[in-house]
Amino acid sequence: MTFWELLKNPKFKKKSVLEALIKEYTNQKREEIWLHLDDQIDSDVLIKILKGYGEYVDEKKPLEYILGHVDFFGYQFYVNQYTIIPRPETEYMIEAIDNFVKEQKKTDFDDFFILLDIGTGSGILGISSLLQNPDNFKVAFLSDISQEALDVAKINYNKLIEIDRYDISFLRSDLAAFVDDYPIIRQGRVILVANLPYIPDDTFDNNALENVQKWEPRLAFVWWDDGLNLYRIMFDQVKTYKNIIMFLEMMTWQVEILRQEFWDWMEFEEVKTFHFNIRIVKCWVK
Repeated sequence: MTFWELLKNPKFKKKSVLEALIKEYTNQKREEIWLHLDDQIDSDVLIKILKGYGEYVDEKKPLEYILGHVDFFGYQFYVNQYTIIPRPETEYMIEAIDNFVKEQKKTDFDDFFILLDIGTGSGILGISSLLQNPDNFKVAFLSDISQEALDVAKINYNKLIEIDRYDISFLRSDLAAFVDDYPIIRQGRVILVANLPYIPDDTFDNNALENVQKWEPRLAFVWWDDGLNLYRIMFDQVKTYKNIIMFLEMMTWQVEILRQEFWDWMEFEEVKTFHFNIRIVKCWVK
């Protein structure tokens, strides 16, 4: 079978998925494939393409899990079933951190930042923050309660960043429970980034796509009731740290709940709103 025969076959309706699988398993760019449409497909490559297409169509498996990677902020990150698939809108979080760092550097920046990535998952937020600001961080802590997720984050860090570039720690931890064990965190200027599970059960069950509910780790999205208990726990863990600036993701109505609960000792600033009224929030201890 040639590439052209495969692509024009009416049995395969998801042409963009088919192209992505061909690119992955032939290690060719789209334009290279179209220049060689009459070439025969190696039998082992064809088996992989057809298997992946079947997983996508019949099993509703996300393409990113089939390919084993996702493009994010110009870099390719490894993902698997232990980590959620990063959404493009999460790039707003990286932009918010980048803008903050640059603004600080223009005013009173006189030292490096320490990075805390809480609930790191595949390491997308922490690693992307380091990649965007390579000279403004020297120390980083990436934590997750899941060892499987931490293993993914380590793979991505080793793949994308020079191993000795930063003083990096991968910690299995309940949110930010580790902070008191590292005196440098209290002494430095700290940026904390977290995209914790914040979606209430009913919201997830009624709105999440079928393939998301079937394949992605539910506990990386959902946290019962109003979805905010993990943020509450984390705030309590860092409440004595006035040197930490936090960048978080949550829904619009959740920001108001936290404002009312923590008004006496925390400040909340909404940085960015995008679809479904999801917001990037900057907050800190007064």
